[in-house]
Amino acid sequence: MGLLTYSLAFRGEATPDGDGLVVRASAPSCTLETRVAKDGVSSRQLFDEGVEEAILEALLAFRNDGSFTASTTIDFGHGHRLFIETLDEGRLDGSADENLRHGTAVFRVSGGTGQFRGATGQVTSNFVLSDTGELTDNQLGMVFLRPEVLARGS
Repeated sequence: MGLLTYSLAFRGEATPDGDGLVVRASAPSCTLETRVAKDGVSSRQLFDEGVEEAILEALLAFRNDGSFTASTTIDFGHGHRLFIETLDEGRLDGSADENLRHGTAVFRVSGGTGQFRGATGQVTSNFVLSDTGELTDNQLGMVFLRPEVLARGS
C-alpha cells in the first residue's frame, strides 16, 4: 500500500436537519504553505482557481453533550470518491469569536471508488461554523492506496 497525503480547504454551508446538520462544501486544488522563522510561524493557502474541485457532502448527527458522529463523502471527480465516517465522536464548541463555533473530528476511511477502492486511512477535520451556517473545513488526509493504483499513477 502506498500513502497519499492531501490537504484541502472546503468552503460551503451547513443547514439544520432534525437533530443534525447537512453539510455541502467544495474545495479547489490548493497548496498549504507553512513557514517557520525567527519571528514566528506564518501560513497561507494558495488556491488554484479555475480547475476541478472536490465536493464534500456530510450528515452530522448531534448528541446532547455537543458531540457528533458524521458520515461523509468526498467526490474528487472522474469516479474517485472517498467515504469516511467519524472514528470516535467529533466536537463542536464555542470559539473566541462569538459568531463562530469551532469543531474537530477524526474520520476513518470506510470505502471508496476509483483510486480509493480498497483504500484505508484517516482524515482529520478542523473547522469553523458561523452563526449563519457558513462552513470552513480544513482537512488533512492520509490515505493508503492499493499498489496497482500507485503503479498506474492514478
